[in-house]
Amino acid sequence: MIFIKNKLLKSSLIVLLFLCLSGLYIYPLMRTNIIFSAGDLPYHINRIQEIIDNLRSGEWYPYLYTYHFRNTAYMLGVFYPQLTLLPYAVAGLLLKNDVDGIYIGMAFYTFLSMINMYIITRKLKRSTIQSLLTAISYGFCTYRFINAFSRFALGEYIGMTFIPLALYGLYAVMKGERRDWPYLALGLSFTLLSHIISTFLCLCLLVIIFAVCFKGIFDKERLNSLLLSIVFFFLCSAIFIVPFLEQLTFKKYNQPSPTFMPHFAQNLSTLILNSNSNLTSAFQVSNWWELANIGFILLVALIWGIFNYRKLDEIDKFLIITGSLLFLMSTSIFPWTLGMRTPLRIIQFPFRLLELDSILLSPIFGTMIVKTSKNLKLSNSKLIILGILFVIMPWYSGVKNLILLQKNQSNNFFNSKVYSSKSKNMTYWWLDQYTPKMTKKSFNSVVYHYAYVNNKKVVLQKLNPISNGIIIKDKKVQNQKQIILPIAHYKNLEVYQGKSKIPIKEKDNLIMLAKTNNKPLKIKYEASALDTISKYISILFCLILLSYIIKIEINNMKLT
Repeated sequence: MIFIKNKLLKSSLIVLLFLCLSGLYIYPLMRTNIIFSAGDLPYHINRIQEIIDNLRSGEWYPYLYTYHFRNTAYMLGVFYPQLTLLPYAVAGLLLKNDVDGIYIGMAFYTFLSMINMYIITRKLKRSTIQSLLTAISYGFCTYRFINAFSRFALGEYIGMTFIPLALYGLYAVMKGERRDWPYLALGLSFTLLSHIISTFLCLCLLVIIFAVCFKGIFDKERLNSLLLSIVFFFLCSAIFIVPFLEQLTFKKYNQPSPTFMPHFAQNLSTLILNSNSNLTSAFQVSNWWELANIGFILLVALIWGIFNYRKLDEIDKFLIITGSLLFLMSTSIFPWTLGMRTPLRIIQFPFRLLELDSILLSPIFGTMIVKTSKNLKLSNSKLIILGILFVIMPWYSGVKNLILLQKNQSNNFFNSKVYSSKSKNMTYWWLDQYTPKMTKKSFNSVVYHYAYVNNKKVVLQKLNPISNGIIIKDKKVQNQKQIILPIAHYKNLEVYQGKSKIPIKEKDNLIMLAKTNNKPLKIKYEASALDTISKYISILFCLILLSYIIKIEINNMKLT
């Protein structure tokens, strides 16, 4: 492959290799026909199934969730980025199988992760072999696998696909090829459209890169490229940012799931041992948060990089220094009690720093294999095969351990399974996260569908979900006065009976109606003009950026 002179054929073979490896990534798990039990599994399954149900109704970007999440009219489509869940939902819908759809989605983002990492590594003047091994080590790294299958942390998993693009983009603007500024805008946009916390982590690392490359800001053309990338970031992300800010400025909300981070900081020795053992199942550790690790191959790369620091180039030195610091910061060595007084507290768990660590150490793995192989005098083909085997073997061992330990769990997800709204397990929905601040009594009303008619509590039972809305057919709330519905008052919600719009009042952030007639109540989210415009702006400018990037790459192929 390395000696193929036809660039189109060479690129096609590399893409084919990544496609095959992406298929391998899901094959051992997909053939079990289940998704293994994980902490965030029910929550994200509900999100995917909500989008599938909306797609069936012709709505591809729902704001108000009503089919799942206990039929509570939950504004999760505004507060939790959902655009990048579409591949899972579309695959599940086409295959008529939620499990297969999810695995196809996992393979898609693994393929995209390897493609992205390969492209930016080549742009950093690495050889084809080094770039291939970097991309494969990243695609199969343990922390990505844990996010995908051990935690089912989909937002974080998908976000890791695009962070490398943003990091390279800023480096290119500040110090490298400034015409590559679209990578910063597109990478950061799609990170935000996947996971807010991952975006925050990415921004933290971007600040470090900016500080290291600060001299570049004094170049007028580089400054213009930086400003242009910032503008395009907001335009591409408008589909999420605009509705999000619209709701956030309408009501007050609590911080979603705050944690005391020192409690979740594992010991350094535990992280080293678990990485060395390449653990992948929560059944292999005493506390679930101790499962997070960088895996055997990246641990080896980290140690090798530290001992060979003087032999590394400028970029690899930055990667190994920053990677080592993040590795230490993810443990109890870092004073997380003080960290709780900083914006870092929003990342919830110290181990989340390992997603950045995995990105930084993967290129070190590629460097390690290439430099070490020079003494062995291996052919390029043998080097690629041995490098891939070095990555695949510990990964496959981790997969088999996960299957063996968790295949008989009662909480595993199988096709057509639906998490019942009658369940008392609130972690299926986390309804408290994005519901406006209200009293516990009012929140319980939302969760258990308690309406109040003239101060008398009634339980609503006839709730029909529709896209971006819900229809209440209970006669208990018809032809009544002073009705408090168990629905949080979000911006852009409207209430109808027949074709008549009913004025909305409010009590403790719940919708209150002064009077109703004898027709069913329809509560509907009506997208504002800003919502609609922002949606099409994002689509347009994402396409512009992608077209520009493709044009750049085609021109680069012609010149080299």
